[in-house]
Amino acid sequence: MKKIHTFMLMLALGFTWALSPEEVWQALEAHGKVQGYLAQARQGPVVYQVAYLRPKVRIDWLEGPEYLKGSALISDGEKLWSKGPKGGWQTSPAGATPEDPMQLLFTDPKALRKDYLLREVQEEGGLWTFTLAKKTPPKDERQPAAWRVTLNPKGHLPFRYQVLSPSGKVLSTVEYLRLDPTPPAPSLFEVKP
Repeated sequence: MKKIHTFMLMLALGFTWALSPEEVWQALEAHGKVQGYLAQARQGPVVYQVAYLRPKVRIDWLEGPEYLKGSALISDGEKLWSKGPKGGWQTSPAGATPEDPMQLLFTDPKALRKDYLLREVQEEGGLWTFTLAKKTPPKDERQPAAWRVTLNPKGHLPFRYQVLSPSGKVLSTVEYLRLDPTPPAPSLFEVKP
């Protein structure tokens, strides 16, 4: 009888500590208050820096193949500016609306609920791992369909994420080397000829 009570208590505690999808959605919506951040990330041999200052995003490629190293991209949601390692800035009309949920975490966290499903929610060692899957996945296996994210729930900051194909194959892995939640200086987003 005592063993049954102990088992029931452990079972009840397990359910109490379980992480619900609603808790994760609420935590992700906290990103809507983020005004900016500066992150350095590694994707295979490529290291890049992402600067975000609502609503502007800047990406600078720091390490990797020569054709990428020194390249940069700036978007304000309406226009897109890009430059190669040895060229000046070029403008493209209409900057693309971000489709990557990692961008949406900071630009429009409520759009995540509209376009993505939350799956495979787990908590381990103080970190949360979950998958954000497109409600309408692409048919092409080379296209991203889901993102498996690991983050620190205290600061709501990601540590790493994997981009998955429609069948669940890992297309790429991004690890954050540094992440500073302090909004960067506006001068970082100036496009100079």
